[in-house]
Amino acid sequence: MHEITLIPHNLLVGAGEIEVEALCYMIMYRHLNRVQRMNAMKAIHSVRKKALVGMIITRVLDTTYVNPQWGIWSLSNAELKADLKFHSQLSSVASVVGIGASVQSGKELLGKILQNKAMKRANWITLVIWGAIYFNIREQAKAQRELDNRSTLITSKYY
Repeated sequence: MHEITLIPHNLLVGAGEIEVEALCYMIMYRHLNRVQRMNAMKAIHSVRKKALVGMIITRVLDTTYVNPQWGIWSLSNAELKADLKFHSQLSSVASVVGIGASVQSGKELLGKILQNKAMKRANWITLVIWGAIYFNIREQAKAQRELDNRSTLITSKYY
């Protein structure tokens, strides 16, 4: 669970049915109606470790009211597939247009910066574009990992 939600292991030690129910509510919270959300909060507040309660509520609020992408685990399958499709299309457009970073182009850029002993506007623009492409690739990989996790049944840590 830590790998998915980033809740520290020490808060999950000794977790039982109450904690598992609260974590399930955390994952589903943004998809629940008002009455279901009230039941979810009751279940979350019934967790014995108050630090864990705080972490769960933070995750619930962040993914529901701030940005669902902060907890990709909170996305529905349809949202996750749409996210993956968007990042795939963006990668395709970047490759068709020819925007990308290679080792050779990175060496050339570094050479220009060292030669001029300064970063020109064009160098900054190139770095920003490469950063955006890198971010897109990371987000695409993250969405794919989550989708793969959902389609893989792991019944034990010691298979």
